[in-house]
Amino acid sequence: MNRQRMDVTIVGGGMVGMAQAALLAVRYPQLRISLLEASPVTPQVRPDTYDARVVALTEASRELLEETGAWSLIAGKRECPYTQMRVWDAEGTGSVYFDCRDVKLPNLGHIVENNVILQALRQRIDELPNVDLVTGFKLESWWRDCGLWHLQSRNPNRGQVEGLEEQAPVLTTRLLVGADGVRSRVRDLLRIRTRDVEYQQTALVCVARCEKSHQNTAWQRFLDTGPLAFLPLSGLGDDRHCAVVWSADDSLARELVMLDDKAFALNLEKAFESRLGGIEAVGERFSFALRARHAEAYYGPGAVLVGDAAHSIHPLAGQGVNLGMMDARVLAEEVGRALERNISPAHASVLARYQRRRRGENASTLKAMSTFKSLFGAGDLHWRWLRNTGLSMVDASPMLKKRIIMRAMSV
Repeated sequence: MNRQRMDVTIVGGGMVGMAQAALLAVRYPQLRISLLEASPVTPQVRPDTYDARVVALTEASRELLEETGAWSLIAGKRECPYTQMRVWDAEGTGSVYFDCRDVKLPNLGHIVENNVILQALRQRIDELPNVDLVTGFKLESWWRDCGLWHLQSRNPNRGQVEGLEEQAPVLTTRLLVGADGVRSRVRDLLRIRTRDVEYQQTALVCVARCEKSHQNTAWQRFLDTGPLAFLPLSGLGDDRHCAVVWSADDSLARELVMLDDKAFALNLEKAFESRLGGIEAVGERFSFALRARHAEAYYGPGAVLVGDAAHSIHPLAGQGVNLGMMDARVLAEEVGRALERNISPAHASVLARYQRRRRGENASTLKAMSTFKSLFGAGDLHWRWLRNTGLSMVDASPMLKKRIIMRAMSV
């Protein structure tokens, strides 16, 4: 039975997992890192159409991707910087307008397709000599002894690990990082419980071609059945395509899913108040149930959670991946601190410090998003007045808007 000894092993090859691997590899070339991904296939960027699943990257997340070397593979190709953001309430006159010029910056963030980020990070992973990628690795068994984790898979595809046997390989690692999403196996093996909030809402995502230009603006309308966002896309030669994220109560979502494209486009245009003219076409639709989930702890013996394995959030503010990127940044900083002190990156003090720095911050964001969801979903007159007044007050205060923008960009 072949054994591969690693310093850090990351389970999960999504955006956060690959960013974590690349960041550690770039900062600490002395580390031996493995990245284990269950899927044997890396998502590919389609040259003639947009991916419906997108990320609104903050400046902090963009800087992380720049440090890994992935941003240079994305910039100017399939990313859309947005310079303005317009938010308004469907049940009243409250609205708020944000402009990058208010904070003397070139943009407020970047809308990037998931597959574009994944492909860029995958290219960087392939180029980094101290990262071994194993695809098709499905975590089947694990045990811990002598301060090390031993991980075993069944019938993986061979990645970059030379000499890896195709049957019953065992990877041994000092630090195990769970970046394996909301149904994290690593979280389960650590027996870490989560606190879940079911929103009774479903998010529908698709790409819409609009009659008018998106104006490099992120648009969001709050309906009493859930928020609707139009996010600008660019890279295929026009400025009329938007990624749509429509979070709707489950009953409405079921009705929308059953509609044909023409009927769905008409409903979408009405819900958006035709702000960008008619909806000329919609692409393939995807849907997923919405819930908030937060792990009660972020680490166990020699193991730690990042990204959706530790927390998942309502998409109304688009902060999910950004929070995961900040997890990756902080964990990399704590690993570096451990190396400077000549202690193992899996030492309990290292992981406890990471948890102290991230769990409270993430809990505050999750709580804020749940509060916003409740506030904008309330239909009685008192709550309508409160939220419309609040939006108008924010819009009238340049100082408050500047604080909100700077806070959002630092996530």
